[in-house]
Amino acid sequence: MAENTRYESTVIIKGSLQDDQIDPIVTKIEEFIAKNGGAVIEMERWGRRKLAYEIVRETQGFYVSAHFTAPGAAIARLERMYDLDDNIIRWLTLVTPESAIKGRIAMIKRTEEVHARREAAALAAGPGGTGAYIVGGPPERHSS
Repeated sequence: MAENTRYESTVIIKGSLQDDQIDPIVTKIEEFIAKNGGAVIEMERWGRRKLAYEIVRETQGFYVSAHFTAPGAAIARLERMYDLDDNIIRWLTLVTPESAIKGRIAMIKRTEEVHARREAAALAAGPGGTGAYIVGGPPERHSS
């Protein structure tokens, strides 16, 4: 059996749909990938954004990005499913190169570290404190 390739597929769902109508579409994508021999690594919901130009009379779209592994034959079927779903107005599926995977892991790790530092600073500041100078202290002032 051939090894599965790692992909990233970003879709734009009609922005005129309610949030409770978007969840079944995202679930359908996840189930479709799994049913066709793939495995979902992560589903990122970027949220509702203004489109740069009108697409199918829509001025807003709800962006979702799926990171997954799948056999190459599943991609054509996935994109066909996107094409048949009237609520998906645009999509793009790319093979994720190894260098992008490493960069993404580093970015996620860095983001987690920043969040942890911010939480620690907020806890150290206590209630009502800003915690603005907890990490390095106030800036030094030098007179000329």
